[in-house]
Amino acid sequence: MTASGYVARVAMQVSRNVVFASIQVELDEDVIRLFQEDLLERLHSTGARGVILDVSGLETLDSEEFRALRRIIAMARIMGAESVIVGLRPGVVSALIETGADVDGLRGARNLDAAYRLFEPGEAPPEAPPEADADAAEPGAGADPGSAEE
Repeated sequence: MTASGYVARVAMQVSRNVVFASIQVELDEDVIRLFQEDLLERLHSTGARGVILDVSGLETLDSEEFRALRRIIAMARIMGAESVIVGLRPGVVSALIETGADVDGLRGARNLDAAYRLFEPGEAPPEAPPEADADAAEPGAGADPGSAEE
C-alpha cells in the first residue's frame, strides 16, 4: 500500500457473460489481493462463466506475480469460470518459459475477439482441437451396410 493509502485496482466489466479484467497497473501484493477479491465477488454476483485477463499493460511479469495470477485463475475455475489470458508480450512469454514457469492448462488468445470466441458454445479449447476417430472419419463407418434406404 502506498503512503497515501491508495491502492490501484484492476478495471473490470462484464460482457457476454464473461468478466473482462484489464490489468493496466503494476502488480504488487495489495493490487493482487484486491484484484482477487474483486474478481471473485464479480463472479459470484454475476454468475459469469468466463474470465478474460488482459495483461497487455504489463511490461514485465515476474514469477511471483505469475504464480499469483495462476492462483486467481484456479479460484475462478473453482467458482465455475474458465479463464483466458490475452495481451501477453513476446518478451514476457519468453521470460516465463525460460524461467520454467508452469504454463500447463493455461488458455491464451491473440486478441480480445479470439478470447470471446473461446467462450462461444461448441468452441473447442485451443489445446484440445477436435479430432475425429479414424473409423468415424471414413464414409459409412459404423453404419450397418444393410440399413441404407434404397
